[in-house]
Amino acid sequence: MTINQSETVTLGIATTPEEKLEIYRLRYQIYAEEMSKSFPNMDHCKKLLFDELDDWGVLLYAKSGSELIGTLRINIGLLSDFSPFWVQVLSLKRFAQFSKNNQKFAYTSKFMVSQSYRNSTVSYLLSSKSYELCCKEQVPFNFGVCTFHLLRLYEQFGFRRFGRNFVDDGYGLLAPYVLLVDDIEHLRTVRSPFFRQARKRNCLDNQALKWFNTEFIETSNIINSQLVNQEDLWMFLHARFGASPNQTIPLLQGLSEEEAIKFIHCCGIVVQCHPGDHLTFQDDTSYALNILISGNLKSLHASQPDSHVILPGQSFGANGLVHHPMHTEDIISVTDTELLVLSSLAFPKFLHSYPDIANKIIQNLELDNKARYKKR
Repeated sequence: MTINQSETVTLGIATTPEEKLEIYRLRYQIYAEEMSKSFPNMDHCKKLLFDELDDWGVLLYAKSGSELIGTLRINIGLLSDFSPFWVQVLSLKRFAQFSKNNQKFAYTSKFMVSQSYRNSTVSYLLSSKSYELCCKEQVPFNFGVCTFHLLRLYEQFGFRRFGRNFVDDGYGLLAPYVLLVDDIEHLRTVRSPFFRQARKRNCLDNQALKWFNTEFIETSNIINSQLVNQEDLWMFLHARFGASPNQTIPLLQGLSEEEAIKFIHCCGIVVQCHPGDHLTFQDDTSYALNILISGNLKSLHASQPDSHVILPGQSFGANGLVHHPMHTEDIISVTDTELLVLSSLAFPKFLHSYPDIANKIIQNLELDNKARYKKR
């Protein structure tokens, strides 16, 4: 919803046990009741969601009047403050080589907004406050992780992907990303909401950017959704498929090349996976439409190895672009794999901006669903 000028949104930091409990309840409402998620650390009796990072994290909240409508957690500390799990998946020992003089790291997580406020400024207000805290603490790197359908959003904020995907119990396969806090030019280029604050800062240090580009040279192969133009993205897919994506991806049937290019660029992101990556989990809710670009996938439920071959251009898993059904099988990556992830988070905006194209996509999805139903 759009917040009325007369409707005041206040930000704060939870300090009392009562304030923290209210945040834990909101997390449970969104993850368990709305998204049907189940995590090992959920308290289903009291309907709370919290973990060990809450013991020392800063819990930001947003309220409209007395109603809690959003929250974000940020942990800022030394390498020794983070558990071995987070040190490993965020490659913190590798990042610690940038500055060995008691360098601080930030990790942002549990970022969520009540459903009726997701199209408001609340997300901007909370995330901007976390950026402000990073600047205040002189943190060069702010980390986070998310499922693939949210990657476009965080690249819009200015984060960059790096490292390996990993599974966190209950959350599924996650991709790590990092914000180079002082890279003002990147924030400007991707039109990050952080740029409004960043451009006012003085004494910026570009050493972190230079170090990251040298140390993480492998990230140069990642296609950033906010930096690639639509023609280059289309040509990349054309080269991978060896044919026009219109001819390879059934979802694009009936669209002109210009319409297909627009749709892929506005809703899609190319994601790299590695052997053993667990791409879909049975009974997990789908929030994207996943299309294989290259590589080999394997269903753990197929009775015979070749009975469920997924070819480049074909989708796999439950189709979560418009509605959010549950996956019916576990699918893993057998080889290095590239996916085109079409995000349900981006599709509503695309529907609003390009309704004619979006309705063609919806019609194709309905035809595909009918075809799948007949095969059962």
